[in-house]
Amino acid sequence: MDRDVELATLTSLLDLDEFEVVESSRDRREKMRRLTVTPKVIVGLCPHCHGIADERHACHDRVVRDLPMGGQQVELVVRLSQYRCRACDKFFTPRLAALAQGSHATERLLERLAALASRSDVATAAGFFGIAEKTAEGWYYQYIEQKEPGPRLEPVRSLGIDELSLKKDTGNSAAC
Repeated sequence: MDRDVELATLTSLLDLDEFEVVESSRDRREKMRRLTVTPKVIVGLCPHCHGIADERHACHDRVVRDLPMGGQQVELVVRLSQYRCRACDKFFTPRLAALAQGSHATERLLERLAALASRSDVATAAGFFGIAEKTAEGWYYQYIEQKEPGPRLEPVRSLGIDELSLKKDTGNSAAC
């Protein structure tokens, strides 16, 4: 198969609209497929001043896990560009919707991990995806917190104070 056709097919199978597959390798012993992907967009929106930046400053790779494909685990080597905004003279790496913030996984992997963990447990979900249990646990709780934020708790202002003394303000109670 022609290399360009193979990469176009893998891009289509990967089904992440923001990315294009530029390289592929497979480790049959580890049942792992590594896909090197680049964002299709070549400009970035500055998060500081909201201007458009097209001046790439640097490029670095970030390895993230994705859903399995064809019975093999999938690692994406994402080539991320850092841009320099001419308007505000700041550097930034654009946020990509498919990549989960604060973890080395795609949003869809975390969504599926959370769905599996809610039906069984995190250890089983981690085993299914070939992820370390502690890593899956951290990703799971971070994902749940982002998707379903709990009630905002107020800080503790006093501890062990007689409520009547506090209301009377007799001066016999000490607040923390």
